[in-house]
Amino acid sequence: MNCSNCGTYNNPQSKVCIKCGNILNADNLNQPTELDKNINSQLNYQQLPQNQMQQPINQQPINNVQTVQSANVSTSPLNYLKYLITILLKPFQCYKEEESKLNNGKNSIILTLIITVIMTLLNLIQTIISTVRVVNYSWTEKNTYTWQWDNLKNINWLEVIGKNFLIYICIILAITIVFYLGSLVVKKQLSFIKSLSISATSVIPAVWGTMILSPIFGMIWDKLSFVFMIIGFIYSLIILYEFINSELNLERDKKIYFNLICFGILIIAGYYAYMKLFMSGLDSILGLLK
Repeated sequence: MNCSNCGTYNNPQSKVCIKCGNILNADNLNQPTELDKNINSQLNYQQLPQNQMQQPINQQPINNVQTVQSANVSTSPLNYLKYLITILLKPFQCYKEEESKLNNGKNSIILTLIITVIMTLLNLIQTIISTVRVVNYSWTEKNTYTWQWDNLKNINWLEVIGKNFLIYICIILAITIVFYLGSLVVKKQLSFIKSLSISATSVIPAVWGTMILSPIFGMIWDKLSFVFMIIGFIYSLIILYEFINSELNLERDKKIYFNLICFGILIIAGYYAYMKLFMSGLDSILGLLK
């Protein structure tokens, strides 16, 4: 047995400790000595880091799974068709639900290209219809329409498709650049990808209103065409205004001046570009008449 005083091991039949002379008795057999306490404390201290090391190891796969899941959310492809439709009905809820995906550069660029291609195709369809659908005006009777499909050979397909594609992509990029640079000026830096996603999203109502609903309802009543065109533009401006300001979170006065300047630049640039295109188109028509 061990001595209760110094911890020295003694023969079980011993009455006195061979080292310190302490009297040994049977009651000391079950009592832990100081040496036993030290040994146990050292063993517990050595086991503690192992237990602590096992906990992060067991938790590590969970953290990895969470990291992979969060990465898959931001990099997973966007359901573009559903997004183009839902953004009209629930624009703010739809954008917030898909915001993590739109932060990805690939999804944002694909969305911009899809919208640009749709706008180009719709404009091409309108060009074809206006070319082959000839109006026969009459002062006494109702105007009549004839379809002359031979007029399709007069269309410069490459110019119509390429020119309109560049115009529409430039419109989206112009909105993106103006608000991106504006965010740098007010020191509320907005990422270029986020600005591109917002710009492309804001164009969707204008596409629906001016290029889809306006021509359809214009066949029923001419004034409805103008109404849907105005509604589409106003809806797009509201979405652009709300999305940009929700990201920048500017003060009230600064928000007013910021948006006035940005929208003013876009209006001036748009008017200048429109006049250049209008004048170039007018010159080409006058050249054909001569």
